Amino acid sequence: MDRTDSLHDLLLGDELRRQLAHSPALWFTFGSLAAGHFWKAFQSGYDAMPDKELKQRVRWDVYLLVLRAMAMFIMAAHGLAFIQVPLMALLLSYFEIWPERALGAVFGDPSRLYEYDPDNPASSRRRH
Repeated sequence: MDRTDSLHDLLLGDELRRQLAHSPALWFTFGSLAAGHFWKAFQSGYDAMPDKELKQRVRWDVYLLVLRAMAMFIMAAHGLAFIQVPLMALLLSYFEIWPERALGAVFGDPSRLYEYDPDNPASSRRRH
């Protein structure tokens, strides 16, 4: 059995489903995370921001989240388990300390994320 089959069995196996369905602690954790994100959104003032600033802030947060997920997946998929924790700590620290550099390296000018319009392909050319 190769590594992808075992990962598939782990993530989509019956044991995981059973644990998710019958673990109040997991549901409490998921609920707490969701409530915390909603609380942060309201504390950040997303509901009162002008449209341009709201687009910029949400895209900034979502793009950083995507970068974190990609980094975690790449490290896990390429067998970097022996250095995964320190490498992940360094990489995620970089994302937190210098988010504009991380976003700029992947998505272009981070101060102009609000200009991207997914319905208009020409808008992505203006950012770079």
